[in-house]
Amino acid sequence: MKPLRFAIIALLALSSLMAIAQEQRTDTIIPKFLINGYFFRELPELPDAIPSYSRLKDSEGNKILAIGLDVDLPESVTSQAIPLEQVHNATHFLNGANMMATMLELAQAGVKEDGTFYSPKAGEPFPPFNEIDLEGHRWTNDSVKGHVMVLNLWYSGCGPCRAEMPELSTWKEQFPDVLFFSATYHDAEVVQKITEKHHFTWTHLVEAKDMMSWIGTEGFPFTVVVDKMGIVRYAVHGTSQEIRAEIIAKIKEAEGI
Repeated sequence: MKPLRFAIIALLALSSLMAIAQEQRTDTIIPKFLINGYFFRELPELPDAIPSYSRLKDSEGNKILAIGLDVDLPESVTSQAIPLEQVHNATHFLNGANMMATMLELAQAGVKEDGTFYSPKAGEPFPPFNEIDLEGHRWTNDSVKGHVMVLNLWYSGCGPCRAEMPELSTWKEQFPDVLFFSATYHDAEVVQKITEKHHFTWTHLVEAKDMMSWIGTEGFPFTVVVDKMGIVRYAVHGTSQEIRAEIIAKIKEAEGI
């Protein structure tokens, strides 16, 4: 048998073995839905409840829709779920859903029955705060007195938050006398990993759970500009090129440039 022919036959045999092994694997099912910790191929009939939705994606690009309900799923629904051991990257998706649930709970902690919530607003004093940064340093209102301060509130599942991080870092060079803070509920390990990846060089306040309630129902990121007297000059939910340009204008105004 010629070497080339032998190599081709060997490759075909190896491919067949890999295909068989793939069929025998128990972690190859990629579900469409994750509902209250249960994975499903198709959307089952759900009980009446108030849902929350989020899109989750793994490192391979697989996407599923996570649905959180404020009631337990009945057995008639859970019996249709894919066994956990058969779900591809199940732990990753479950961790993502838990993170989203935590974020939602913290963000809406201050929302009242009528839908209103407290959030810093232009013209008001910046509220009292007492937070620790990535290096273990503590920051309070007294720490920033006499300085213009900018605060950017984010979390890891916010794509627009991560996308703007490199650009926000350039503001430190443009305004060297301004104190720039980012804040999130994540712990130091998570914050360091994300901010290093996205080259985000602000001072990062970690486990700032009280500040998360300022998001309410408006969404991330949330950016606040505070003047040297501690008065909020600008506060905005969301981000865009136009919004960032407005933030820069407010920083210049607060700096007297």
